[in-house]
Amino acid sequence: MDDIRDLQRQKWIKEKERKEAEGAAASSPSAASGAGDSSASPYTTAPAPAAPFVSNNTSGASSSQASSSPAPAAAAAVHASASQALQGAASGEPVKIRRVHILPIGPSADSSGQPRLQLLSSELRRMRTEEVKLRSGQFVNCNDHEFVVVKAEPDDGVLTSDTDYFVDGDFVLRFNKVQFICLKDFQGPVATEDPTVLFSEYISPYFRSIADSEAGIGNVVTVGESVKIFNSSGQEKDFKVIAAEPNEREIGIIDKDTMVFVDWDSTPEFEKIHIVPFQDTLPGAYDFDIFNDYLKPYLTRNKHLYLSANDQFTYQGVQFKVVCCEPNGPARIGRGTTIYCEGQLHPSLRNLLPPELLEQLSHLPPGLQMLLMNSEALAGGYEERLIEVQEMLSRRRGLSNETINQVDKFRWGDEGHTTTDQTQCMICLSEFEAGEEVRGLPCSHVFHASCVDEWLRRCTDCPICKANIDRAVRQY
Repeated sequence: MDDIRDLQRQKWIKEKERKEAEGAAASSPSAASGAGDSSASPYTTAPAPAAPFVSNNTSGASSSQASSSPAPAAAAAVHASASQALQGAASGEPVKIRRVHILPIGPSADSSGQPRLQLLSSELRRMRTEEVKLRSGQFVNCNDHEFVVVKAEPDDGVLTSDTDYFVDGDFVLRFNKVQFICLKDFQGPVATEDPTVLFSEYISPYFRSIADSEAGIGNVVTVGESVKIFNSSGQEKDFKVIAAEPNEREIGIIDKDTMVFVDWDSTPEFEKIHIVPFQDTLPGAYDFDIFNDYLKPYLTRNKHLYLSANDQFTYQGVQFKVVCCEPNGPARIGRGTTIYCEGQLHPSLRNLLPPELLEQLSHLPPGLQMLLMNSEALAGGYEERLIEVQEMLSRRRGLSNETINQVDKFRWGDEGHTTTDQTQCMICLSEFEAGEEVRGLPCSHVFHASCVDEWLRRCTDCPICKANIDRAVRQY
């Protein structure tokens, strides 16, 4: 990230010096027209509604103007793109784009009846032949249809015969409203700025400079992703897009007509959090300090991470789990958070299941939970058993209701039914009572009908002996 930070800072300073040399005064966001009534907006948490990004230079402010700044992306991809850009600049050779994602703006291209790549092919071929530079956020006009480069890797370069093109995804809209939050850094100074300062010193100058910088580049943002923004003094802050209108699209364009809101992140901070490593993932060949060598570096690299109880993450091959926290979350690490990391977790299926499957598991009868979590019945190891349990909870490997109804069903205590020595349903762990509906599986094991039906919808085998019920019923 250091390379891209330097590039962004240099771009900001150069743009600022150019504007000062031309004597262009940036308009104040509070004085711009159309600030809007925050009470009429769904973004009621933002006390600093901002005016559209209108520049004093009216000849340079249009919806098709834009930016040489990178669109929000994964940190590793941005770092790789920046490194390649620097290497290409140093060698004097144009940087080659490995892959590029292009989407249409609005529905017109899709309504034409032609594949997107076919509409783009002539313009992309021309750009490749003439070695025209392409960058993230660039507008591409083809056959009266407008497209935008959602992401290019590297961020700035030329197309080649080896470039991979991606055109799948919903068409892009121009956002009417966007709400940002400024993410707090628990290792930085205590945030005291008024939200209006965040807008006037960071958001407005950043996007206005992009809109005024060069024709053909736009501000492409994605709801849920973050962008690092510098102010005129070179100070940086991370901003996250948390909402946008129209809300039917996650990816959109911020232009001069977009209304922007900004506020500080209001996510609560943990008072205490206990994060424990899994014993089987710890290194055994050398000594280590679990906090200073693993947990602290991970949290430092992920300063804005939201965590909840039972969340898991991996750093340098060591897997961790949040075993408890106050409050329960989602919350974030703060300056006053006490972090505990004592102890180790031994691998178990319950510990390895993601939170959403643990939630499903908690609603099942206790005996069914025990059967699902039993790893001794299989010798395939935790990985295979984990995959099987996930599929069983997702109901992807069980019997159909038609097949289940073919399994013998009777009332406990009725004459004419031979039973085993069982007196207890091994799924719900309750004793059989006279008159209760039960099912006798072909392997002679008996269960409550409601209990075993739930099991058979998830698994084709007997919960006890693992005999294949599907094969026995349908005789194949």
